Amino acid sequence: MFLNKFLNNIVFFKVIIQSKYLALKRRFCLYFYKNYDPYPKVPSGLNFSPSKFHENYANKIIPKISFENTEDSKDIFQEKTREKIKNLIGFEKNLEFKIINSKEYIYKKKYIRKRFLIRLDKDREMPIETLLKISEKNLKGVMVCMQGTNSGSHLNFGEIKMPIDPFKVHAGSSLAIQAADNGYIAISFDRIGYGERREKNLKKQSILPVMDISLHSLALGKSLLGETVSEIYVICKHFKNFYNLPLWLVGYSSAGSVATVAGALFNNLVNGICVGGCIGSFKETIMKRGGTAHLEIKDCIKWFDQDVLIQLMAPRPCIMIAGDKDHIWPYSGAIIIYEKSKKIYKLYNAKKFLTLIKAIGVHTYYPKLMWSSINFYIKDN
Repeated sequence: MFLNKFLNNIVFFKVIIQSKYLALKRRFCLYFYKNYDPYPKVPSGLNFSPSKFHENYANKIIPKISFENTEDSKDIFQEKTREKIKNLIGFEKNLEFKIINSKEYIYKKKYIRKRFLIRLDKDREMPIETLLKISEKNLKGVMVCMQGTNSGSHLNFGEIKMPIDPFKVHAGSSLAIQAADNGYIAISFDRIGYGERREKNLKKQSILPVMDISLHSLALGKSLLGETVSEIYVICKHFKNFYNLPLWLVGYSSAGSVATVAGALFNNLVNGICVGGCIGSFKETIMKRGGTAHLEIKDCIKWFDQDVLIQLMAPRPCIMIAGDKDHIWPYSGAIIIYEKSKKIYKLYNAKKFLTLIKAIGVHTYYPKLMWSSINFYIKDN
């Protein structure tokens, strides 16, 4: 018995050594060659990658919703399309906005910062914060500021909590401070799965912060996009009624994507959007990169592309910023969506309210471009 145990331990030790060797070999190859592929070479003319046959399927699809091919008037088209997209994403309009408590304090000696704890539904709570300058007497509007696939909404205030945060703040992530400095009251909150609202209960979580909630939402017949947009709806409704001022949605990357959908759907609440690093064809963006778990909803490519979302913004201001070297959502793709969206703005005699700004740079923040454009439209309105 002792001998068997000893031999078993030797075998297991060999297993450990083999595993460690392969792990080191893999890291070496990834570091020096940027690739590790121990499998046989794929025969010429064949492709085993799932993304390739998905690309083939996607290229055969022509979206069913198209303003260019509809016989409906612009108003009927928008009304029907909004309802269809709400159905596709699983929009929930019955969330509440119940304030549990709030705390107000002076921030950085020049701002009034207020933190609310909100109950939206059973076991569904969230913190929301507002920010405005102490010296501000005449607010120009309400800015709902959202962060993309970052560590959390604390970046809106220039706060650093995670190792990547110094780079984000340096790049211009402080949307709430920027909004307050420009004469607006900023609304800041963590989207589902980020910051204070990151997943803490699941024992085994995916690396991407929102992949689990996204897949679980799909299992429930909903979507992460629908859950997020549902929250934005109730937040916008509360603060629009409270301040009775123009309300805009601003954000970059995945936050810009969410802002675009919310702006498209809530024409009676959202007065305008300014988004960056998020405009382009679905086939050329979300289908050609790793999953973001935000825009991927059931049948979305079969029904519409992003030009439809921009068309639903008409005649309200829609400002899009795209970097010419953005590796995800480049200007070259954004201009295609822009061109497809101009017709409906012309029909509304609102061509000046649709703007695409070419930024010279990568996938990042462009605060000077953002706020100069927003201020122009707010003043013009």
